[in-house]
Amino acid sequence: MKKLLKWSLLGLLALAWGAAGEIPQSAYDSVRESTDNLLERLIEVQPFYDSDPDRFFDEVNAALGPYIDFEGFAKRVMAKHYRKASDAQRRIFVDKFRAGLIKTYATVLIEFDNEKIVVLKPSTPQKKPDRATIKIEIHARSGTIFLVHYQLELVDSPERVLENNPEKHWLLRNVIINGINIGLQFRSQFNAYMQKHRGDIDLVIENWSLDENS
Repeated sequence: MKKLLKWSLLGLLALAWGAAGEIPQSAYDSVRESTDNLLERLIEVQPFYDSDPDRFFDEVNAALGPYIDFEGFAKRVMAKHYRKASDAQRRIFVDKFRAGLIKTYATVLIEFDNEKIVVLKPSTPQKKPDRATIKIEIHARSGTIFLVHYQLELVDSPERVLENNPEKHWLLRNVIINGINIGLQFRSQFNAYMQKHRGDIDLVIENWSLDENS
C-alpha cells in the first residue's frame, strides 16, 4: 500500500501547498491553482532532509496538517471500533495515524522526480455543496498514469483559519487511486489488527504502522 500512498500523496502536494491566504472558489480551484507553486516549493524543502531533518519534518507537518481531516479520516479507519474506543484512545490513534501519514509523505518528497500532475476539471456539478471529488492524474516518468480521486469535505478546520473565512475549508478525508480505496485498505488493516490482538484497542494502536504495507 505504501507505493500507492506515494502516488496519491504526490497529488496531495498540489492541495497542501496552495495559496493559504485565499478562499478557494471551489474544491477544484483549491487543488488546481496550487499546482503552480508545487515544483518551486519542492526545491525549497527537499534540501532540509539532509541539512536540517527536524526542520524538514516540521515543514512537511505544517504544510500537510491544515489540509487533511486526520480525525475524520482516522474515524473512518476505526469504523465500528470507534464507538468502542475511549476519547483518550481515539486521540492517541489520530496522533499515530497522522504521524504515520506525515512520515510517508516526507518520504514521497525525497523521492519526487519531476512527475507531472494534472488536475482534471469536474465534468458534472457537485451533488452536495459540502462534498466534492477531485480527480488528478499523476504521470510517472515511466509513462504510467495513475488516476487519483480526492474525496473532500467542506468542514471546520481549527488548523486552517483564513482571514476572510474562519470556519469552513476543503479538507481531504479519503483517497482512491486506480480504483483502490486507501481508506478502506486502512480499515481492513485495523480490523485485522483487532482480530490479531483479540479486540484490545490499546494493543492495536500501539502496533499500528503504515510501514507494514510497504
